[in-house]
Amino acid sequence: MIFRDSKWVIFDFLPYEYKSLEEYLEKMASKGWLLQYMKGYILKFRKANPKKVKYAVDIMDSISFLDGKNSEKALEYREYCKEAGWNFVCESDKIQIYSSEENMERIEIHTDEREKFKIIRKASFKYILLKILTVITLLYGQYIITIGSIDGHFLASQLSLGSLLFIIIFAIHEIIGLITFIIFAVNGKKSLGIGRKINYNFKRSVKIKQIISIIGFLILALMIIVYGFKSDIDLLKILIIFLIFAIILEYVISFVKNRNYKNRKIIIPLIYLILPVIIAIVMMTTIFSNAILDSNNKKEISKKDFYLTLEDFNDSSKDDNLYYIEDKSPIASYLFYSVAGKKNYLSYDIFESDYKWVVKYNFNKRINFVREIGIDYIEKETNLPKDIKVFMNERGDKYIFISDYKMVEISTLEEISEDELISVVYEKLFK
Repeated sequence: MIFRDSKWVIFDFLPYEYKSLEEYLEKMASKGWLLQYMKGYILKFRKANPKKVKYAVDIMDSISFLDGKNSEKALEYREYCKEAGWNFVCESDKIQIYSSEENMERIEIHTDEREKFKIIRKASFKYILLKILTVITLLYGQYIITIGSIDGHFLASQLSLGSLLFIIIFAIHEIIGLITFIIFAVNGKKSLGIGRKINYNFKRSVKIKQIISIIGFLILALMIIVYGFKSDIDLLKILIIFLIFAIILEYVISFVKNRNYKNRKIIIPLIYLILPVIIAIVMMTTIFSNAILDSNNKKEISKKDFYLTLEDFNDSSKDDNLYYIEDKSPIASYLFYSVAGKKNYLSYDIFESDYKWVVKYNFNKRINFVREIGIDYIEKETNLPKDIKVFMNERGDKYIFISDYKMVEISTLEEISEDELISVVYEKLFK
């Protein structure tokens, strides 16, 4: 992104891939963009005259993630680098960036190849460990709400499918980083053993990860846009709340890091733990309250929009008790409907797809779940077409109708016989 004389770029890399960042910074300088500061993976450049600049990206593993800017160790190290002909540019966590004019005399910051390898390997491992733990946590969360859920309804949710795809892409991105790190660690150790210089050139893997990152961000942006237009939930309000809390979190962490508090290394992890929990609670409360308003608005929808109502069972609905959920994706569609009447309570859900395996998958997951909690479904003999099967649970309070492309789960109604229920459901939903 370019604004006036400033340019912001996202450059994702790991410590052992530092050569790619050096080459990128030198290329930007030759185009008239000089690095101003670095925050995480975000680089800010300022407009200048094109010139040849030599950059050095140095990894200081002795600096903790919890240390603030300009720590004592960092300042001492910068003095050493300055004497070696390198000027300090900026820092981010364990990464220090230096520059030098092309025609100036300078010496390499690291002269001990073995020590350099150990420092970079150790720092890279810490970054990768944190990323892999994050991936495992996110994948497990996605597993719980999708593949590990009690049914296949997530296949009808664009939000669920989009978030699952985003997490999978993110996981692929980090797995590539893990694999290349293992290659780097193994080859680096071999190179040291035979006295060869270690190769830190991973331009290809960095480029692949950048492409994957772009795809991931595009999917995330598309999810936000689609969900924002599709839902009545005030997405803008949620995004603003998230942005405000993210800024507060960043400000508080930076403030504590740059103060010499005695218990700084205890305070910062507590902030990282407590503030995100507060953010999550506020976000979920906002989403939930908006969802309630959204569902209240749904009560005003005409009964004609539904395939099956209490009127089909000679009853009348109480409109103030109407509730339904609709979801649709390119793979499947889902409808949950419930309403109280004068004599009965109607509750059912419909799962449809153009793909047989999707409906079968939903049916199998549902049957397997109820069996795990000790409830069996028994197939009923009916006069319906052979491609439509009917199952009743052993308690006799719920039926499942399934065809190749549709599955309906409905609760029994008082004073409505089994034959009448089966007949009405078939006439309204399958015929």
